[in-house]
This record gives sequence, structure tokens and C-alpha cells, in this order.
Amino acid sequence: MKKLALPAVLLLAPLLASCAAAAPVDDAASTAPPPATAGEVHWSYHGAEGPDEWSHLTDDFAACEAGDAQSPIDLPEHADEKLTEHPRITSSPTVGESVDTGHTVQLVPDGDASEIEWRGDEFDLAQVHFHLPSEHTVEGRTMDAEFHFVHTAEDGQVLVLAVLAEEGGAENEGWQPFIDGAAEPGTDDLPIDVASMLPTDPTFEEYGGSLTTPPCTEGVEWVIYHEPVELSAEQIAVLREKYDDNARPVQPRGDREAHEGTITVEQ
Repeated sequence: MKKLALPAVLLLAPLLASCAAAAPVDDAASTAPPPATAGEVHWSYHGAEGPDEWSHLTDDFAACEAGDAQSPIDLPEHADEKLTEHPRITSSPTVGESVDTGHTVQLVPDGDASEIEWRGDEFDLAQVHFHLPSEHTVEGRTMDAEFHFVHTAEDGQVLVLAVLAEEGGAENEGWQPFIDGAAEPGTDDLPIDVASMLPTDPTFEEYGGSLTTPPCTEGVEWVIYHEPVELSAEQIAVLREKYDDNARPVQPRGDREAHEGTITVEQ
């Protein structure tokens, strides 16, 4: 498995260099990004309803252009700032259902699949979805896919745990239930074992950003693993057959800094 060093700061709130706690986002935005049902306004990844036009489709999407802490971003190879706090993930195997949103396929857990404790807050997994190719880049390099583990807190804060993926050799067993659900949306009782879906290297990058889909709400905290997971060519092909280009282009990073840390996973 190739190992990729990502910059240290990828998350959902305008954390900027201060590393302040993520600001709350409204419930509608926090429940299931990417929100396929963002109002009645149709949006897409191409043409007259594509990313360059999102902010013009409705005032509700104004942040897609006016926001100054948008995601995704291009990450540096190495982050200068190191975090002393360590997020903790508690992974509890459960089952869930796959849902085609019209923009991606989500795996929605029936029970408590994972909980993240971070800076005094607790975030529960709402859903996992994919983008192809990756939305975040590293020194301009795009990966084959990117998965977002969207976690929400009771007060509406959103934390997205992101895992980049590249095409490798053998089938990745930990990701096969997700692949099966992507192949046949609507499938239920799919096993979800978050711990088996994460890279072995606990190093991550963290920053404050936004949802990567309309309404592009800011105040989202991003935590992105350094090391990509490997999926087989056949597994990538299943995702590509569903959505072969559902990635928002990289947004200006501005004065936001990346921060590097390590995460603890408990089962």
C-alpha cells in the first residue's frame, strides 16, 4: 500500500489557524450531506447547474460562492502545525441500508456505528458516502475516490472523517459491504464495521471548511487520513458505474492552516 502524507487540517468549521471548535450548522445541513434534497432546487456537477452555478440557482446556495471557508481544498504535503489533542473513534459493528441520493450512494447505519470524541464534543455517524474522483487533493494530486464519514453532534455541529482511496490489487474486504450497497441501492442489513474501513496509519490532517455540496454550509470540521486505503479495480469500477464524476472542484484555501495529529480507534 502506498502511503501519502496529507496536510494537517481538513474539517468543517471555520477553524482557521485558531483551531477553535466548529461553529454549529443548521439541522437540515447536518443530517445528510451531500443533501440530495436541498430544497426543491436541482443541482448537478455539470453544465448550467454545475458547481460554478450553484450560488446562482437559489439564495439558499449563496455560500457556495460568497463563503470564505469552502471545501474541498488542496492539501500541502506536510503540515507545520502539530495537534496535541487526539480524537477518539469508538467503532461498533452494526448494519445499515444503502441509499442513492441522486448525487452519490450513502450507507446509512441502523445503529451506533461510530462515535467520535473531539474537543469536548461527541459526534455520531449519520452516513458514509463517496465522491469519484477525490474532492481533496494533495499538492495537486487527485486520488481515485474519497469517502466521507459524516458525523453530527446534538447541537448540529458536523465533523466529516474523510478517507482517500486509490486503486490497488486485492479486494478490500472491509469496504465490500459498501461496494455491494453501491451496486444495488436499497439493500439493507449491510454490515458496517467502521474500524475495518479506516487506514492503519492513525495520522490525519484537520482544517475548518464547509459541506462540499449545496448549500455549502460552513462551520464543518474536516479530519482527513494521511494514508489512503486501497480498493481493487473491480471495486472502483462499481463506484464509477454509479457516479463517475461527482466531485466539487478544489476551493481557495485562503489563510486557513492545516494541522496534523493522530487518531485513536477503539472497538
